[in-house]
Amino acid sequence: MRNIEALIRRVVAFTDAAAAIFLIIITVLTFTAVVMRYVLSLPFPGSFDVSRLLLGVAIFWGIAVGAYRREHISVDILYQVMPRHIQRAMNLLGDVIFAGFMGLFAWMLLRQVERVHASGQTTFELSIPIWPFHAVAWLGIVLCFVVLIARILRALFLGTDSSQEPSQP
Repeated sequence: MRNIEALIRRVVAFTDAAAAIFLIIITVLTFTAVVMRYVLSLPFPGSFDVSRLLLGVAIFWGIAVGAYRREHISVDILYQVMPRHIQRAMNLLGDVIFAGFMGLFAWMLLRQVERVHASGQTTFELSIPIWPFHAVAWLGIVLCFVVLIARILRALFLGTDSSQEPSQP
């Protein structure tokens, strides 16, 4: 089981790095577009379209990391006063519901990727196909679903609290 946890940690580290790289690319594109427009008086064709598409990708990949580390927004007014075993049950139930929604989201997003691919839709200025951006975003949601399933299985079979990230070796 330690090997599986190590694999999941590596997948999450890769996902985290990929989301950061997507954000860096967006920042560089935006900075370059601003400099070209306001300093050099030159347009930067396609920068807005690519930045917009990459932002969706970065968000969806970031959701997977947030789900694994439980860094998403939560309200815990009553949670803190509950007994520990109730907290564990609430964490497990929350993970199961979240995984259900992410599984449904992944399925629906895959259908959207197929539709966009079949339509041949492209960006306006550079005619870049947009389906690969949708496909990479879909992969981020699939990774979120996988890490949630791993959290659920760890909680069920190891009896560990799903509210915490597994301890580092």
